[in-house]
Amino acid sequence: MGGIILVIVVVFVIVMIGKVVTVAFKLTGLDERTASFQTLSALTCTGFTTREAESVVTHPMRRRIIFLLMIIGNAGMVAVVAGTVFSFFHITSPWSIFRFLILIVALYLIFKMATHTRLARFLSKKIEEKIREKFKLHERTIGQVLDLGKDFGIAEVTLHEGSSCAGKTLASSDLSKKKILILAIERDEERILVPKGNHKLRAGDNLICYGSFTEMREIS
Repeated sequence: MGGIILVIVVVFVIVMIGKVVTVAFKLTGLDERTASFQTLSALTCTGFTTREAESVVTHPMRRRIIFLLMIIGNAGMVAVVAGTVFSFFHITSPWSIFRFLILIVALYLIFKMATHTRLARFLSKKIEEKIREKFKLHERTIGQVLDLGKDFGIAEVTLHEGSSCAGKTLASSDLSKKKILILAIERDEERILVPKGNHKLRAGDNLICYGSFTEMREIS
């Protein structure tokens, strides 16, 4: 009976670890579907060469999580196999069928618990609260991150002939002194992301800017 209990406990612990890691992945920026799939992939030591997998292994924090999951998954598999073999070694025993039924029922209940939508959401919420509390993580919307005042935000500015910035480089235009950050320049079919100071501005350029609306209206 000890082997059955070991198998049940190990499976339950692995499922709970999976729940925790899925939430941790979500907090690093992965969507729920990707986080769940990558967690299952690591726990079962199943490799998939996809862009999603690359997004995990190229991220330092996610890579460390995956490394730990692989170790836990392998150790859990060994424990499950050992517990199962030990429990059913004497297959002729009249208790074998009873032990087998106990194992099946226990695994079924764990599966139902893990896939129950309402319970899964409740557990995920509690786990997320604990992780945020432990690591001091605070989620903020993009609006909250960019909100520096009523006159600040993101806007598209088109440079017209006669604009004070046309013909100048970003460095010489003194846009930073005007509280304007250029995020991208759209020119014909070209899009320049995070332009450098030596990029020259031209009449007709569409500038994706973040900064003071008042100042942005003046440079157009």
